Amino acid sequence: MAQNETQANLQRLSERLIKDHWDFYPTAGSRIGRHEYDGRLPDLSPAQNARRSAELRQGLKDLGKLDPNALDAPDRMSYRMLELFLRREQFIFNDLKPLENNPMRHSGYLNVSGYIRRDYAPLEDRLRSAASVLQQAPDFLEVLDRALSARLSSHVVDMSVESYSGMARFYRVDLAQASKDVKDPEVVKEFDQARETAAAALDRFAERLKSRGTHGPGGFAIGPELYSGMLATGEGLDAPLSRIAAIGQANLEDNLSRIKEVAQSISPGRRVGEIVEDIGRNHPQAQRLIPETREMLEDIRQSLIDFDVISVPSEDRCQVIETPAYMRYAFAAMDSAGALETKATESFYYVTPVEDDWTVQQSEEWLSNFNYDTLKTISIHEVYPGHFVHHLHNRYGRELPLVNRVATAYSFTEGWAHYTEEMMLETGYGAGQPRLLLTQLLEALVRNCRYMCSLGMHTGEMTLEDATRFFMENAYMAELPARREALRGTFDPGYLNYTLGKLMILKLREDYQREQGSAYSLKTFHDRLLSFGGPALPLLRPVLLNDPGTGAL
Repeated sequence: MAQNETQANLQRLSERLIKDHWDFYPTAGSRIGRHEYDGRLPDLSPAQNARRSAELRQGLKDLGKLDPNALDAPDRMSYRMLELFLRREQFIFNDLKPLENNPMRHSGYLNVSGYIRRDYAPLEDRLRSAASVLQQAPDFLEVLDRALSARLSSHVVDMSVESYSGMARFYRVDLAQASKDVKDPEVVKEFDQARETAAAALDRFAERLKSRGTHGPGGFAIGPELYSGMLATGEGLDAPLSRIAAIGQANLEDNLSRIKEVAQSISPGRRVGEIVEDIGRNHPQAQRLIPETREMLEDIRQSLIDFDVISVPSEDRCQVIETPAYMRYAFAAMDSAGALETKATESFYYVTPVEDDWTVQQSEEWLSNFNYDTLKTISIHEVYPGHFVHHLHNRYGRELPLVNRVATAYSFTEGWAHYTEEMMLETGYGAGQPRLLLTQLLEALVRNCRYMCSLGMHTGEMTLEDATRFFMENAYMAELPARREALRGTFDPGYLNYTLGKLMILKLREDYQREQGSAYSLKTFHDRLLSFGGPALPLLRPVLLNDPGTGAL
């Protein structure tokens, strides 16, 4: 079969299989910008799951009929992306089985905030779509309740109860303001009734969840075999877990050594924690947090251009605004438009402000987390050249195949953003800023601990208490935030991907630079890396390297 014919067949098959995916997971279609899927929740009933499982098997068979060797390297990578996309969903269905053991994985389907915050249609229409989702929530939760095992880890149950109860509060409190500008009383009435119906269903579901957490803290570990399967299907990584653990441990030890050296260069004889407290005192005033963040972004953006780090393919800017009330559990977050969004293409950088009713001490503690050095590190990760610049390359770069926009890998998206924190300080931007380097290393240590605790809790014998101590001892964290980080690992074993992705990018960069020799440039590497969307990083090696080698790490 000729290359052009195989390429056309791959494109048609990709479009069909991705449509099948959105038909089953309409929330994914809606969030990426296909608004014909608005107002729908997935049907996760046993009959529909069986139908979808058969659909995945057939999709892989149909894909196998195409010869990837008849494609050029970029299209061959798209083929492999589609293959992984199907295999990952199949692995989740057949092996991880989150419907039975991980209720946290499904709470996101019920988040209707996108209908409120993105102005892609008249507010009345968006509220109707949100109300439709809310009206379906009771049946959706009943399906989850019937599917869940009676024996769940108490840690996973505790976090799930918190999540679903928080969603109920979001419906009752935060969404109450969403309809204030709507003139049609029927739309408001339908929306308000749906909010309360859904919130009551969430309350009932959370209460039933509590009875499943009486069997002790164990049971959350997925085990070595499933862990390897998660990395193989999700990140395209086939490597022994012992090697993955050894590489992570070496990077942790390197960062621990480096942070002590940097601390001594800043203030000889003082502890790292004391220096961090000093850094925390240098922060914007509450009323200046948003405007100073905007100014900081312009400075970082200009540095990308001055130091020729990466192409910035658009004059678009993200809007720096206060975090909406329903998202204020986070210090800051990037909300880029969906990869296929055509109507509401604006992006938002949320920064969480001081609350009006806080005491002076509470305000100071909060703002210390937005000290100028940490705010720079967060802004590099979220905006320039992290998530937002990645989004700009997807939107304004070369025309990407649909599968490249859809089948993104956790390790690429978060690995890239985390990589940029370190990379920026290797350029002239970090010159003469040891305090900025120290805060970057602190962020790296948190991600190092996620990596090692994910492996330890899911493939070894590390308990939640062990993981909590690990964060405290290796990331300079107080007990409460350390425990929260450890708890996340019980239901999100993939949170090793921040560091894992960063390390795979660094290895790819090293190999690319060696091959390019004197022709190498950092900017060219970054532009080529981001020109393919967000694929599993091992898939990029045959595209970027003459000799891809045998390992991504």
